[in-house]
Amino acid sequence: MSKVQDRATVCPHCKKPFDGELLAEGSRHEGFKCPHCRLFVPAERANGADGATS
Repeated sequence: MSKVQDRATVCPHCKKPFDGELLAEGSRHEGFKCPHCRLFVPAERANGADGATS
């Protein structure tokens, strides 16, 4: 049985905060589903880091 984690995060798409349930923990598809815009948010982008470099 997998351990479910809830995290407060901000969606990089709609910029709204939400408490997300971590989906597919431990796989390359690990992330959250935004309840506002319904888009998938990869776990590495959930902290506000969009992966953009200058």
